[in-house]
Amino acid sequence: MAFLRHNAWLLLALPPILLWFTAVNSIVPDPYLDEVFHVPQAKQYCDGRFLPWDPKITTPPGLYFISYLLKPVLGCSTTSLRAINLLCTLALAWILQRIYARRLLRRDSTGSQRLATHSALNTVLFPPLFFFSALYYTDISSTLAVALFHNSFTATDRSSLPSHNRRRNIRLVVYGLLALLFRQTNIFWVAIFPAGIVLFRELDRGHAVVKDSMYRQVAGFGDSWNGVARTSWKMEVLYDPPVQNSSLEDYLKCLVSLVTLVLKLPTQPLRLFDLLSAVSPVLIILLNFALFIVLNGGVVLGDKSNHVATLHTPQLLYLWPFFLFFSWPVILPHLFAPPLAILQRFAPQIRRLVPIKSSISASPRIVVLTGFTALALVMVRYNTTIHPFTLADNRHYVFYVFRLLMRPWWMRYLAAPVYVLSAWSCVQALGEPPVQAQDAAAGKDVAAESTASRTTAQGPNVSFLVIWLATTALNLITAPLVEPRYFILPWLFWRLHVPTSAAPTKPQSASGALATKAKSQYDKRLWLETAWFLAVNAVTGYMFLYRGFAWESEKGKVQRFMW
Repeated sequence: MAFLRHNAWLLLALPPILLWFTAVNSIVPDPYLDEVFHVPQAKQYCDGRFLPWDPKITTPPGLYFISYLLKPVLGCSTTSLRAINLLCTLALAWILQRIYARRLLRRDSTGSQRLATHSALNTVLFPPLFFFSALYYTDISSTLAVALFHNSFTATDRSSLPSHNRRRNIRLVVYGLLALLFRQTNIFWVAIFPAGIVLFRELDRGHAVVKDSMYRQVAGFGDSWNGVARTSWKMEVLYDPPVQNSSLEDYLKCLVSLVTLVLKLPTQPLRLFDLLSAVSPVLIILLNFALFIVLNGGVVLGDKSNHVATLHTPQLLYLWPFFLFFSWPVILPHLFAPPLAILQRFAPQIRRLVPIKSSISASPRIVVLTGFTALALVMVRYNTTIHPFTLADNRHYVFYVFRLLMRPWWMRYLAAPVYVLSAWSCVQALGEPPVQAQDAAAGKDVAAESTASRTTAQGPNVSFLVIWLATTALNLITAPLVEPRYFILPWLFWRLHVPTSAAPTKPQSASGALATKAKSQYDKRLWLETAWFLAVNAVTGYMFLYRGFAWESEKGKVQRFMW
């Protein structure tokens, strides 16, 4: 009963998922596109034949093993196989709800539980993910496997359980290897990303007072590069301020601090041993993955000729407009912050109407914007890679995006400032929303008055963004093919760390008026995000089901639009 009470709201995911699943299996009952390879391979597994392998399939057989295990319950028809992803989508919503709830300051409040549930529901409605909940693709099950690992990784705090706890480490290894059974690139999110988190956490042993002095740039602490390095070496403290209050210099100081602490490790054998013990689960996962590469003769299974690793740095540029297109509802306050901040300089009375939090990052500096735009132009000029599949298959939306970017020739360069501004907005979204709710009648900031009666997710620190960017880069820049599905996990980890806020359903204040104001502080961006995702899913679903077309080379066969 307790399980149902805390997770009943997750059942709201059922109507759109069931509607989509029913429509797809009614109108497209036969395997479509990649399902043409996946479904026959799954049926081989259902029949107990594990050795035959279609060389066109390049990902591991995790989904086929699930199909084999569930055959006694579901069967092995195309519809039954697709139903596996429906079940995995519901399981993903439940796991994500637990992860979101853990990131809230007050996990015991009803408001925080509803906020976590709403965020989890929005995540499974994320269009490039939701679309495949009714098809037999590996994206849903692969994301679920990574979410299982991340849930276990974040479940235990270092303060309550030693990082080298044997049971927890075994569980992490099992979940990590399980994730690799679905997709090889999951190695970055079950090994590289957690290794970075553990590295920063274990190296940082500084006192909060010292950190505060560094962040306030007290003389001799954080006022210079030398001061940061000296303080990090002497006090064993990592320079790691919140993203919300950080400039480009803070990210560079964080790296200086990290390098300093790593250089000191050889002088501290016990600390080095503790660090190796803490990262032992991911080291085991990495060693197993390396063994797979040696035995397989490479990372890719099957058709290696069309999946050759190639340096493709513009992937890191395409990522940001992708985020902005889908997640503009949660980024929206930061899109308005720069022009409002500028207007306030000339018209201070605007602050009374729309207050902006004072932040050194309220708007991007011209020199930083120019520098990153120049870097983007260099990447576009010298490293743009167009995979043959990209402009050869007009069933995918990426085909139309790249056709727009490639013609005329200057369009790809015109997009450079868009990449940079999109990136800035997405990074700023990891801080608290700069536009605050305000009681116009009283002229007071309700958010400030009701701090004790609201639930707020903590924004991440600079170290998270450094690790996330490094992991995302490793995940993307070796892939010559641009596909929205490749961006799902980077988006998921970014979205998990976007701060949101909600008021508890029961008044915590003695003032009824204040309680009413607090109750209205539920993060309305989530409702806008829900509406946007449902709208995009409705449009792309309609295009897939009812706007089919035919190729001259395959007359009589319906081609359908998809991600």
